Amino acid sequence: MRRFPHLSSLQQALETALICLYPAQCRSCDTPLGLETVPYLCDECWQQMQFVEPPWCEICGTPLHTPPVARGPGPRDASTEVELCDECARKPPRYGKLRTIAFYEATLRQAIHLFKFEKRTGLAKPCIQLMLAHLPEDCRIEDYDFILPIPIHKNRLRERGFNQAMLLADGIAKAKGVPVATDIFIRQKDTKAQSSLTGREARQENITGAFEMRKPDAIFGKHLLLIDDVFTTGATVHEAVKELWKADPAEIDVLTLART
Repeated sequence: MRRFPHLSSLQQALETALICLYPAQCRSCDTPLGLETVPYLCDECWQQMQFVEPPWCEICGTPLHTPPVARGPGPRDASTEVELCDECARKPPRYGKLRTIAFYEATLRQAIHLFKFEKRTGLAKPCIQLMLAHLPEDCRIEDYDFILPIPIHKNRLRERGFNQAMLLADGIAKAKGVPVATDIFIRQKDTKAQSSLTGREARQENITGAFEMRKPDAIFGKHLLLIDDVFTTGATVHEAVKELWKADPAEIDVLTLART
C-alpha cells in the first residue's frame, strides 16, 4: 500500500515567504494580514470556527434538536434509546458512523476553497491540526486498521496536482500511527465536480459507479476510516462505502473536515 508523500517543506516555506513579503488581506473578512497563524486568514476569523457539537445523530452525525428515537424491541429505556435523525431512523446508511469537525461556513468554507480550488496547499497543515484537535470522543483513530481517503480521478489529480482528502488523511495517519491505504479502490469514472451540481438526485446520478475495488483481500475483516474534506448530500460517501463493502470489511466509519 503506497503512502503519498506529505506536503513538501519547501513548498510550505515558499508560501509563507510570499505572505510575509507581500502582505494581503484576510480572505474571509478583508482585514490586513500580519504574521498570522494560518495562511491567508486572520487569527480572529480562524478562532471563530463553528464546530459540530452533540447532541447529534449517532450514525450520520447530524446535529439534533429533537428528542432521541428509540431503536430495538421492548419499552424505551437507557439500553434501547439512541439518538438518531429521522432519515437514519427510517433508512440507516451502510457506514457505522460519520463524524465531522466543523460546519462548512464562513472561514472554513473559505479555507477549503483556497486549499482545494486555488491550490493553497499551505492550508493543509492547519486543517489537519484542526481535525486532530477537535476529534469527537467516539472517533479514536488508533482503533482503525487503515485510513482511506476518498480517491479522485487521475484526470482531476493531474489537473489539481494533489488529492485534498489524501493530504488530510496522510497528516492524521502520521499523527496517530495508522497506515493510509491509497490503492484499495480508485475513482474509475471521471465525474463532474460534485460542488458544481445542486440537489441530491443530480449528485447521486453523477457519482453512481464512480469507484472500483482493486484490492479487496487487503481490507477483508478490517476496521476502516474513510476521510473526505466536505460532507454535503452524502452521495460520494455512500457510493464509496457501497464499493468498499464488496470486500467485506468489519467496519466502515467516516470522518470529514466540514459539513454543509
